[in-house]
Amino acid sequence: MTRALIYLRSATGNQAQTQRQEADCRAYLRERDLLDVGTVTDIAHPQDEFTTLIDTAAKTGATEVVVTDLSRLGRKSPAATRNFDALDDAGLTIHVANGTLSGSMADECTRDMAYLFAAEDAQRLHDDTEPEG
Repeated sequence: MTRALIYLRSATGNQAQTQRQEADCRAYLRERDLLDVGTVTDIAHPQDEFTTLIDTAAKTGATEVVVTDLSRLGRKSPAATRNFDALDDAGLTIHVANGTLSGSMADECTRDMAYLFAAEDAQRLHDDTEPEG
């Protein structure tokens, strides 16, 4: 069975939002018969736990990371691109549980296009914001 980690993020620490993200990701895991090997949650400061995510994947043998939507990997293109690249360099495949596009984001072109759609969707849908900086 393919091993997957769930990555949750809320810049504001909105507990209802992270619970919603977790429910979406767990449903995605069940639908695709992916083995849940853990959850990493990033609260308040964007991507503080991102290194933990990659380290946890290595320790658990996870090859997949599930997020509720691509904006969880970064609202701004440079941050998202760094995170996409870091996951790719670690041999991890991104899965998107819902949003504009869903499913496995395995190649660079698909990820780039999906990010453009997701960024617009996130701007419209999400009630938390990433601090400027």
